[in-house]
Amino acid sequence: MKTTKFKVLTSTFLTSALLLGACGDNNDEVEENELNESEVQKQEEVTTEEDSVVETPEEEPKEVAFETFNLKIDTADTKEAVVAQYSKEPKDSLYSNELDAADIKGEEAKELLHSVLGELQLNKDMADEDVIQRVTLAFGIEEYKNFNLEIAYNGEKEVKTYTDSKK
Repeated sequence: MKTTKFKVLTSTFLTSALLLGACGDNNDEVEENELNESEVQKQEEVTTEEDSVVETPEEEPKEVAFETFNLKIDTADTKEAVVAQYSKEPKDSLYSNELDAADIKGEEAKELLHSVLGELQLNKDMADEDVIQRVTLAFGIEEYKNFNLEIAYNGEKEVKTYTDSKK
């Protein structure tokens, strides 16, 4: 009987040792897996962030702070390279850009200009140079010969004029 108990105990001990040894090996694998899982989780977070950007609905254009916006820009090569007329009335809006071969009128022009002009966030208290710089950048004009802009800001009786000429 003692021999049987010894064999059972020995067998139990060996089984336990093997299990512990196996668990020890598994711990190493678990650590490796944890690292791999961390990398996978980071990748999933990046993917989730990318997906979030794609799924984010477009923001509504910001409100335009003026009743009318009339712009004419001449470049060294092209007279009236850019002409933009924005009005609350779609029929009075137009946009032409000789450099981009754009020529649109009406509601389509109003919508395009509304989105561009809303992002500019112009106001009557801004320095003329700042207004001119923002507008030329928004319309993709790096160099111009003549710049003429008239804006009727909301709630103002006077039309503000911005002009600049370069030789």
